[in-house]
Amino acid sequence: MRPTILPPSAILAAALTATACSASFTTSQPVPHPQIHQQHDLHHWGVPGGNYSGITHIGSSRYALVSDKEDFNGWHEIDISFHPSGDIKHVEYICFHGDTIADVGARDAEGIVYVDNSVFISAENDQQIIEMDMKGRATLRQLEVPPCFGTTKIFGNCGFEALAYDRSQGIFWTTTEQGLRHDIEARTSVKNPVPTLLRLQSFGADLQPLAQYAYRTDAPQTTHATKYYGYGVPSMTVLNDSTLLVMERELYMPEDYDGSACFIKIFSVNTRHLTPLTDTTSLRLMPDSCFAKKELLVEFTTTVTRHGNKDYANYEGMCLGPLTKSGRQTLILVSDSQCRQATEHFQMKDNIRVIVL
Repeated sequence: MRPTILPPSAILAAALTATACSASFTTSQPVPHPQIHQQHDLHHWGVPGGNYSGITHIGSSRYALVSDKEDFNGWHEIDISFHPSGDIKHVEYICFHGDTIADVGARDAEGIVYVDNSVFISAENDQQIIEMDMKGRATLRQLEVPPCFGTTKIFGNCGFEALAYDRSQGIFWTTTEQGLRHDIEARTSVKNPVPTLLRLQSFGADLQPLAQYAYRTDAPQTTHATKYYGYGVPSMTVLNDSTLLVMERELYMPEDYDGSACFIKIFSVNTRHLTPLTDTTSLRLMPDSCFAKKELLVEFTTTVTRHGNKDYANYEGMCLGPLTKSGRQTLILVSDSQCRQATEHFQMKDNIRVIVL
């Protein structure tokens, strides 16, 4: 079933019906809250363990996944069937599409979008967004990334993760996980618990840059001492020709995972109300009014404790799924398990879950 992209008014239409009962009063139904379905372990259906960081719909019931620590450049194809409620019914692993012969070194693939019988994949290690055909071969086409996003301009491991595509307008969207070196004094961390400042970059159908817009994340929630900490924007997707969905993620993991937590927030941004900026504009000096206005759609937390909850999942990718039987839009999220990394008490899983908007 091919996902249908509808404007928010149409997505929520069934819940916004107002009926004039008499000349004296009107009744209306409340707007439905997003519904978060349970997590599913892809390993349950035979999907190989990976570092799944991006997902996109490629037609019919097929989806493409990218993993950020592959031996070869390429992407995985899966088939997903859904219940009428929007929850996942079954996943079938199809194959890996890529060049498994050429010894060129795999990219740190993070985001993926489907565009006219090809896919574009973003990577942090080279800060490039390149096109691959449906057999996983590079086409030699790529987005013309502005120099301000170069590998020397980012903090380590804080480059391009998010990638989105607006099919109705032929517009690509990307941003870095954390702010550029000339935009922030230091990356957000446990010792520097401040929001990060980002540049939302758009590109046209000709693959050339269009415009940049300022975006500020929410402040981090934790100051726990931890072995590993992650923060920023790992994923974006386009809801319709004016709405961009932005995922903000924060995670911390102690040595033995006990007490680990991952906080996920998904915001909507109206792209028609953004203020353009230049490569040299200082985000530190910009007034609040120039940053993107965002609306929180949904948030949730996954955790792990040695003798309690073990639903921890580091979500890094998302894309639109099909409509539910009642006509609501679904959003599919995938997590990075570090190839099902484990300790004595806990094993990470390649989780996939659906949110009904």
